Amino acid sequence: MADASSKVLDASIPSPLPQTKKSLWRRARVPTRNALILAAGDVVSVEIAVLIATAVLTPLYPSDGPLTVWDSALAISAAVSSLVANLILGVYDTAGSGPIERFRLRVLGASLFPWLAFALAILAGAAAMPTFLVLALGGILTLPLWLLVEAALRQHLIRKAAWGRTALLIGSRGATARLASQLVARPEFGLRPIGYVADAEPSDEPHPLTHLGVPAAAGAFADSADVAIIVLSPDLSPPDPSSLPFRRVIVLPDLSGIPALGLSPRGFGEMSGVEFSNASQGNIAPFAKRIFDLCIAVPALLVSIPLIAALAAAIKATSRGPAFYVQRRVGLRQSFVPVFKLRTMHMDAEQRLQDLLDRDPEARREWQRCVKLSHDPRILPVVGSILRRTSLDELPQLWNVVRGDLSLVGPRPFPAYHVERFDAEFQALRGSVKPGLTGLWQISERSDADLRQQQAIDTFYIRNWSLWLDLYIVVNTIPAMLKARGAR
Repeated sequence: MADASSKVLDASIPSPLPQTKKSLWRRARVPTRNALILAAGDVVSVEIAVLIATAVLTPLYPSDGPLTVWDSALAISAAVSSLVANLILGVYDTAGSGPIERFRLRVLGASLFPWLAFALAILAGAAAMPTFLVLALGGILTLPLWLLVEAALRQHLIRKAAWGRTALLIGSRGATARLASQLVARPEFGLRPIGYVADAEPSDEPHPLTHLGVPAAAGAFADSADVAIIVLSPDLSPPDPSSLPFRRVIVLPDLSGIPALGLSPRGFGEMSGVEFSNASQGNIAPFAKRIFDLCIAVPALLVSIPLIAALAAAIKATSRGPAFYVQRRVGLRQSFVPVFKLRTMHMDAEQRLQDLLDRDPEARREWQRCVKLSHDPRILPVVGSILRRTSLDELPQLWNVVRGDLSLVGPRPFPAYHVERFDAEFQALRGSVKPGLTGLWQISERSDADLRQQQAIDTFYIRNWSLWLDLYIVVNTIPAMLKARGAR
């Protein structure tokens, strides 16, 4: 939208937005519709999962199989229990929770609902061991179905501008512009800004939203927005949050350097704040992360051995030289670790790179910005490109994870020449954790990220580490590999 500040700066009480003014029922329609759509998807997913579980387990109980006890009452109890579990967890509130938090809620819901359903089955007199096994297996199968169905529904609702709730931003011009840009770029957070209120500020910089007035008059837009977001800054005199007539109010203080996930509110009399812990630096974290790594890396390595052997044979057929190579990368406490990979480059790769940088200024600028090249002369034809785009060349690093050189999830293990491009403070932060076989870089920017983005991604991961975050990254790694977005 174009900036309308010149039209409203002189108005002490701006007019509401007539085109978006809604009655109480109309204000509730979109969030209610979202909840009903998600709930319907959940029920269908649960019933499909339970039917699959029934078919799998029936042969194990030929005389008293799940089919003999799986009646309509039990089917209803499974559906009702899944809805109750998700309602308790707040899954159907689509405003303000990002994909990582929603993933955590979905895992908890899939773990909780089988127990609720079995309790209802006991009350209905339909409880038996086959029933419990069906519900337990159904819970396991339900999780991926829920994640897939919600992802599809979320994208559909985002395209319809119906995901989440409308929001009014309150703060300085610069702060609201930064927040608006993030909310527009990340619609999955479910906060759709309609405009901002701020005191007049001389600025030639464009703002992505319409200026609607001064902070003191924010309450005039309670019929146009469901959520008020106050962005605190030293130069802002915000209205009293408790006096704003909005359904929900979010206060965003300047918490630079503080984790964005896992914060807990704390109140001390009239003062309030947030508490966080540096989970990645805790005493239990290395042990828990190691168990997590081994539980996934060991079976994954065993399953991958035939594929690794086939890929090695393809490399040998394409290029003379070894199929595997070992490169020293910067690891924990900035020590060097040997990282195993399938070879995707020519044997004279470094000379090819230097020749290109000497003769091509554009390639040299790209290398200086990203330490990557869009068209890398070092890569083997066909097989090398396929391996790098799918990240299959990194499968041997599962052995690094089993050995303990790497973690399954963490910052990317860069060579020394790459790490040296970062400032000393970030190098120390990065060296406080093990690098990972996969990470946030794998499921987001991948090789499209420049040095600044790489630093931002790794900083977010280290400051917000949890086993939930690791599990979220692992689950989303395979889709990222299949899409191969940004990989090279």
